[in-house]
This record gives sequence, C-alpha cells and structure tokens, in this order.
Amino acid sequence: MSIRRRLMTRFIGMLAGTVILIILLGSLATYWVVQKVNEVNLVDDFAYSGLDQLIDTAEFMPDGTIKYDPKLLEQVDKNQGWLQVLDEQGYAIDDYHTPSDVPAHYKPGELIAYWEAEKPFPYQLTILIREKNGKNFTLLYGERNSARALLDQIRPDHSYTSGKLVLKPDAQELIYSANAYLQVLDASGRELVSYNKPAMGVPSQYSLQQLILLVRYPSRSGISMATWYDEQNETTWLIGVPGDPSLPGDQNPYNFILEPTLIVLILSVIVLLMLLAFWYANRFGSPMLHMLQWLQRLERGHYEEPTGASGVPRSQRRNGKWKRKYRVYAEVLRSMQALSHTLKQDEELRKQTESLREEWIAGITHDLKTPLSSIQGYAHMLEAEKYNWTEEEVKEFAGIMLDKSMYMDRLVNDLAMTYRLRSGGYQPDVENTDVNTLLHDLIQRAEQNPAYGEDRITFQPSEVPVHGLVHIPSFERIVDNLTANALLHNPPETKLVVTVHPGEQTGAFSIQFADDGRGMEPETVWKLFERYYRGTDTGTSDVGSGLGMAVTKGLIEAMKGRIEVQSAPDEGTIIWLIWDEKSKNKSNLAP
Repeated sequence: MSIRRRLMTRFIGMLAGTVILIILLGSLATYWVVQKVNEVNLVDDFAYSGLDQLIDTAEFMPDGTIKYDPKLLEQVDKNQGWLQVLDEQGYAIDDYHTPSDVPAHYKPGELIAYWEAEKPFPYQLTILIREKNGKNFTLLYGERNSARALLDQIRPDHSYTSGKLVLKPDAQELIYSANAYLQVLDASGRELVSYNKPAMGVPSQYSLQQLILLVRYPSRSGISMATWYDEQNETTWLIGVPGDPSLPGDQNPYNFILEPTLIVLILSVIVLLMLLAFWYANRFGSPMLHMLQWLQRLERGHYEEPTGASGVPRSQRRNGKWKRKYRVYAEVLRSMQALSHTLKQDEELRKQTESLREEWIAGITHDLKTPLSSIQGYAHMLEAEKYNWTEEEVKEFAGIMLDKSMYMDRLVNDLAMTYRLRSGGYQPDVENTDVNTLLHDLIQRAEQNPAYGEDRITFQPSEVPVHGLVHIPSFERIVDNLTANALLHNPPETKLVVTVHPGEQTGAFSIQFADDGRGMEPETVWKLFERYYRGTDTGTSDVGSGLGMAVTKGLIEAMKGRIEVQSAPDEGTIIWLIWDEKSKNKSNLAP
C-alpha cells in the first residue's frame, strides 16, 4: 500500500473513531439524562410515571401476592401513598400501606364516582388497568392531598362578601394547626384577601400557567395546594399547606439535569478533541519532525539516522522493525536510508578520489618532470661551448632526448584518451573479426619484444571458430597493455596464459589473461582501472604511466564489452575480457 493510501486510511480511521467516540459520549449523556428524568418524574409525578414502571417490574408470586420493585415502593412511601390491586369483580387481591378508611371492595360505578370526584373520597386517586399473565387487573394508587382535605373541611365555614373574608373559629383553628394559608384571587389572579399568609415566599399574583404548575407539581415548591372556584363571586380560593420540598424554590427540576449534562458533554468533546489532537501530533507529527531533523543532519554532513537514548534509531525497535507510528512513512524512511547510504558512499568515494587524484597528479608531475629534466640537461650540454662533442655523442644525446619526448607524447595522448573514453567521445568502428587469428598474431608479436623475455607467454585458442565485433587498433592496444602489465610488473619468472572461450550466443566470447605473478591487494584491484592511479618513473614503459589500465577499460566498454579482475596476493591475477548480452546492456545504460 502506498503512503498516500496509508495516510488516507489513517485519517479516515481517525475521523471515524472521533465520530464514534462523540456518538458514544452523546449516547451515554442521553442515557444518563433519561435515567435522571425518570428519577425526577418518579418524584415529580409518580402517579403518571411511576405506576407504569411499577406494573412493568411487578412479579406475581405463587401464593397470589405481587412483588414490586423496592426502589419504587420507597417512592410510594416518600409520597405517603398506598397501593391496591383489584380483580375483575372489584375485590382487593393485594395492597401496600392501604389506610383503614379505604374500602377493600368497590361496587360497580363506585370506584368511578370516587375517581371523578362525584363522591367524596379522602385521597387523590390514580387508576391504571393492565393485562398481565393473561389476566386483567386494576392498580389503584392513592395520595393524601392535605390541601384538598383542608379545603373540603373549611368550605362550609367561610365566605367572602363586600371585600371581607369571613372564617369561623373552627376553620381558623384548622388552618393554624396545619400551618397553612388561604388566599382569595380575583378573575385576573390578583390577591384580594389572605389569611395566615407568610410574610415571605408567597406571591400576591398568579398567572394561569403558574397556578396550574403549583397545583400539579407540589414537589417542586414543597407546598401542597388546592383551589376552589366560586362561580357566584368569580373568585378563586387557594389553600397552601407547606410540606417537605424535594427541590428548593419554585424551579424546574429538569434544568438541573439538562444544563449540567450539556456542559459536561461539551467539556468532554473538547477534552476528547484535545486528546485526539495530541495523539495526532504524536502519531503523525513526531515522525515528520524526526525526518526533518534527519534532513538537517544530512545537510550538515552527518548521515546516520538520529538515535534515542538507547542508541537505536528512533524509528526502529531493537529488532530492527519499524515502530508503529513510523510504519505509515516506511517508504519515505527507506528512501532516506538509501539516500543517507548513497551520500555516505559518495563522501567516502570523494575522499578516495581526491586521494587518488593527488597521488596521480604527483605521479604525472614526476613522470613529466623527469624526462623533461633529461631533455633540458642534454640540451644544455649540447649548447655549452666549452665542450666539443663528437658526432657519435651528439647522436646518442639526440636519441635519448627523442626517446624522452616520445614518452611524454604517449603520456599526454593516454591522458587525452582517458578523458575521451570517460566522456563517451570515442566511438570506434567495429568489424566482424576472427578472434583466434587476431589474438594469435598479437601474441606472436608480443613474444618478440625483448623486454618480456623468452617463453613467458602461452596462447590457447578456442577449439571452435570465434568471431566478434571489435576495433582492431583498439584491440591491439588492449592486448599490449595487459601483456605489459602482466610481464613488466611481476617477477621475471612470471608466466602469462592467454585463452579464448566461445560464448553461448552468436558473437559472444571471452578472453582470459592469467598470470602466476605476485597478485594484488583488494585496494590495488579497486584502483586498477582508475585514471588517477599513481604513475611510475620514466624508467618503465608507457604502460606504467598509471593510465594504461584506465585506457584498456575504456576501450573495451567502447567496443560493447566489459573487463573483470580476480587477484589475491601471491596467487597471481586473472583478467577477463567479456563480450556478451550483459555487456551490451550495460554499455547501453552507461552515460
């Protein structure tokens, strides 16, 4: 998977995870709100909210009794309520805290009269009919409304006429004993007159909605209220009996649920986003900072990857595998590793090349200065008037000067050839040639060179005819260089064997130059084809100028071939000249 797809996958996954977490937080908040609303409803309006739960959680026991949820029964006790379960004939088959003044059996229509307040009943009734376990049963829930009971008791003993409130002593005593108060309101809800009204906390005017809420939800204000409307005078009589309020003041209890929930939810989302931002910065930003630091180190010439306190690269574990947060950038890190390795190799190669260049410049300077000094010396000797040189001496001096100048000319030509070969400016015209015959002739000519000695070269032609595309003058130069290298830079007893091997494809062949000389160190093998390899003095032939092998390599590659060397100290040297398909492909890729 590419880095683009990995990053896209990670980002989509992160966003999806964020959405899921926010949905989860919202779901938890919603669940908490629902639970709290249910709790408030049980306190605020148990007759409507609690009875459903009470029936849903009820269990019918084998003995005919009913088992209720203990928490719901606690709320029944707090409300000073009672329960009755009636069968289809109106008989109470189960009860809970039922007062003695509540009947155990209801005649047809009697219960409805109590429920619709057509017949006096000391309790406020709520009826719920349900089917369970294949049977219909009726659940009665009753609460004593102290304000309603007090109002029913004093109604015959009070009147309001001509702006005056008249209460009998018995009614006054009932109001005082209950710590209650009485208000008479006009048609707009303003107070006309009051009795035993507290100095603080009781309003003098009520709106329609406010009055309904106070009567409907006594738990919110902690005051039980009841009203009676006097049609004759168009006044409203209001009785208030203080109790134990569950919530202080005249406030909506749902505000204490929704507001904190909203605040907590917003804070949770903010904290979640901050944690995700920190995680994102650590997961994606930390590797980028690491790579930036690495690039800055590369700029300063330090090629190693930055390491941690343990000395291990920060992007890797001790076993060499990528750390989890660095895996998404694996391609970039591998490229940077390759870049660091290449830059380090180039730096080492540059230092080695500079060292070789200095050695080569020193050698070339020496090689040019030495013959030039000889030429200048003999020229001064010939110019001096105090010497009378014989004709033989002048010829001898001229021969030495000519030999030295020819050496300098060959050295300069070799130097120019290396640059032409390196830049690709030399493209010889090749022709199909019998390799066995050409090499046999060149070896025979080399055997006649007195500098090589006698019987030091052995030629082994291929058993089958071998033809290849070569440039004959360049090929002659190659053979001369390799022969001189093997015989002039080794002990006198060194033998050279030249062998021709046919290739598998048409036009493919190889030539092996194997000697049993002193061999070479690996560093010398590495420098063998460098044009900066240090030269020798003028006492040797031109092949010792340090440019012969560089020219040889360039000429072979110009003819679509390649050269390989195998050597070890005291084990001799084997040089292969190879022309095959691999050599052609390599030549086509070369600049």
